[in-house]
Amino acid sequence: MVFIPVALIFIPIVSGVLIYLIKHKWIYYLSIVSQIVITVLAILYYNAFSEAYADTFVVFGLWDERIGISLRNDALSMSFVFLSIFMWWMVLLYTMYAKEKEYNFLFFLLFLEGVFLGLLQSNDLFNMFVFLELTTLLVTILIAFIKTGESFRAALYYLLLNTSGVLAFLLGIILLYNTFGTINLQIIAGQMSSVYDGQTLIKFAFVLMLAGVSVKTALFPVFTWLPRAHGVAHSGISALLSGLIVKGGIYMFLRITYIFEGADFSYQPFFFWIGVLTALTGVIFAISQKDIKQILAYHTVSQVGIIMMGLSHVDEKVAFGGLLHVFHHAFFKSLLFLAAGIIIAQYGTKKVYELRGVFKSMPVLSIFMIVGMLSITGAPFFNGFISKSVIKYGIEGDYRYWLLYVVNIGTATSFLKMSQIFFGEGRGDLVKQPRLHYIPLLALASMCIVFGLMFIPISDGFFGVDLSYISIWKMDSFFDYGLTLLIGLLIYQLIVKRDPMVFRKMRSFTVSFDKANYLFVVYIVVMAIYFVL
Repeated sequence: MVFIPVALIFIPIVSGVLIYLIKHKWIYYLSIVSQIVITVLAILYYNAFSEAYADTFVVFGLWDERIGISLRNDALSMSFVFLSIFMWWMVLLYTMYAKEKEYNFLFFLLFLEGVFLGLLQSNDLFNMFVFLELTTLLVTILIAFIKTGESFRAALYYLLLNTSGVLAFLLGIILLYNTFGTINLQIIAGQMSSVYDGQTLIKFAFVLMLAGVSVKTALFPVFTWLPRAHGVAHSGISALLSGLIVKGGIYMFLRITYIFEGADFSYQPFFFWIGVLTALTGVIFAISQKDIKQILAYHTVSQVGIIMMGLSHVDEKVAFGGLLHVFHHAFFKSLLFLAAGIIIAQYGTKKVYELRGVFKSMPVLSIFMIVGMLSITGAPFFNGFISKSVIKYGIEGDYRYWLLYVVNIGTATSFLKMSQIFFGEGRGDLVKQPRLHYIPLLALASMCIVFGLMFIPISDGFFGVDLSYISIWKMDSFFDYGLTLLIGLLIYQLIVKRDPMVFRKMRSFTVSFDKANYLFVVYIVVMAIYFVL
């Protein structure tokens, strides 16, 4: 079974290359075949190592593990591997008719899948850096693939800013290698407590690596690439970016903080407040938008903030809530982006106030989209409620609870604003959509409901965490959600609907690449002051 992690990386890459070289009308189905193969292999690998996940081995040559390229899987990496394979299934099915003859698109999409699976399984920092850089390049190409001036500018912005983050990450690796003489994650983690002794170089390595990861994760204040990229990319790519690629940064955050656990400094307070700022900034900007994709893009920022609030809590249950929200967000946000893509294609506009009668025109799609909206706003019986509740119960009675509540109100406000698209007279001139388009929507909507209803056996069976203390039948839950919607409706009617000047300025607000880099440098300096001095 040790060949399977390597196969998970190379099968999509080789399939993409063959599609690019052969360019036959039937070659598209090779992407489906490769997806089936890696799905089966991942299941077999999971079953074989269910009793002992960790399996570290050298991929190339019989090198010592201190210097060799190694892969390692555990419960965390396998969770992300399955999420990745599932998300690529959704995007491939969604783009099947539109992109079946776009051989270049399929090449880059499948190449990205192999690279991303390599990133998730890497057990050495330099290999992680290589996969991270390749991910950045491939995502840049996919953002620009629709070949408009706006998409090229957004792609270039993404590339340059994320390259700055990757370089900071590389500098951190160099500092760690200088101290430990290895880049193997397990060895560094095992030696951290004995080697650390307050060394400034190790602290700087932590700062640089986490600063680089923050760009990839789109944390405040280095999130400015995300709304640009999501707003112009193909909706399938937007779903992949929001549902998964940004989560690669979350995954790296977990891996990097793991190797520094032996040091005696605490990262949680700093990143909790970064999460708060990220969540509040994202939700405020989302409320001000009129472009449906921009609303969804800024809500990716806000939801990442919620995830970081959970992951950066010292209580393990709250941290698990943040991890759970990674997966739940992938389902409902991808669902919303894919549904929005179909609506935009049919109506020819992205403006919320120009979209009307969607429910009468496309009732099935509207139901799927409403499931996504209920999930992201934390309605009982849907997955967003579960992960948010795990975080909420851990900070209840604390001022941090009210910070989360404010973010939830903002989320409800912006989606009440978006819900206008369902009302009004339908249009009879819309083109009938292929049924295959609805398969990923059905699958994602089902995941939102299944994870909302079956959360106890899922969390206990896969993660070994007991969530029986959360009940979806408590009247308090319905009251809280109803109150959140009511406050959100009042804010919409009294403020948002009037579109005040501050909202108009926020919609036109942009951060140039130069200023984004200044913010990144300031962010590094603030982190250095907090962790080093």
